[in-house]
Amino acid sequence: MNVKRWKFLAAALLTMFLSLPAVAGETDVVDSFRNHVKTLDVQAAQKTSAEKRIDAFADDSPVDAITEGLIAIYPGYGTAIDSSEDDDIATAVKLLTPLTKSDDKFLAADASFFMARSLMNSEQFESALPLLESLKSNFSNHSLHTGTSDYFMGVAHAGLLENQKAIDSFVSFLETNADAPERMRVSAWRQVQRLQSIKEGKLDDVHQRMDYSRRRLDLEKTDEPTQVEQEKVVKMLSKLIKEAEKKECSGSCKNCKKPGKGKPSAGKKQQAGKQKPQDKKSQSSKDAKAADGKAIVKTYEDTPASPWSRLRDRSRDPANNAIKDKLPAKYRDIVEKYMEKANGDESQQ
Repeated sequence: MNVKRWKFLAAALLTMFLSLPAVAGETDVVDSFRNHVKTLDVQAAQKTSAEKRIDAFADDSPVDAITEGLIAIYPGYGTAIDSSEDDDIATAVKLLTPLTKSDDKFLAADASFFMARSLMNSEQFESALPLLESLKSNFSNHSLHTGTSDYFMGVAHAGLLENQKAIDSFVSFLETNADAPERMRVSAWRQVQRLQSIKEGKLDDVHQRMDYSRRRLDLEKTDEPTQVEQEKVVKMLSKLIKEAEKKECSGSCKNCKKPGKGKPSAGKKQQAGKQKPQDKKSQSSKDAKAADGKAIVKTYEDTPASPWSRLRDRSRDPANNAIKDKLPAKYRDIVEKYMEKANGDESQQ
């Protein structure tokens, strides 16, 4: 583990023991909302209902206390939230959009979060990101969703190929949300590791760009950014195919055709067919190690498997096949050609 990761890990571990300030912040925001409800020009029954909901959720789930209070004050808001929860993206966006511009900053903040979440669920990262950024910059004192927004911003930036911004967002989430659900913290940590390991022009970079193209094609965005990334992937894959061919030739001369050379003579054939005893022993030992060694589980995250193996594994995944099905014919053909070469390398190892 390099120095940068050690520093990050130390910071993340330290925040796990410093949760009290975060809790105090939650109390401040809820109390501020409680006072805000008292100033609203609505019926007394609505205020009473809002106060009861705030009290019911304040201790166990402060973030829900604000949402429930807003639903009591603004009845139509409940319908918008239900649409978001049901993944009815079109309805949720239609109902939430005007609420994100409300003069009531608590309502604008909460609506911005749920609208951003709905857009994230449909991978509309370009539209979700401004809402998440606004939530942090303009509504930090009116919402308890800012921590989760850091996580979503990391996902959005990664989906837009803005890897350093994604890493910064995930690190911010880990450093300031020690009491966040474990699944989100683990996911953020793993994504930081994955993003840090991506190297330009290598397989993980290719796969990320393929997913970028797949997402935009799903959204029917065939504009210049999509086309530019597709061309980049084609060039990267073409280069990797050539490297795979060279690797194949260097490992097995029988697959190499040298220009200007005829068929080998009988003597050379006989000599080529012979194998030194020590070579056989060495090969046998290598095979034994491969057969008797410990099994290595290949996973997408943090694994000893090579990048070649990772992409081959993904090629067997229906989700990845769906990516290829969405691509233009030339794009699909070159992916298939690469997979054929990669699998050919695997069969020789």
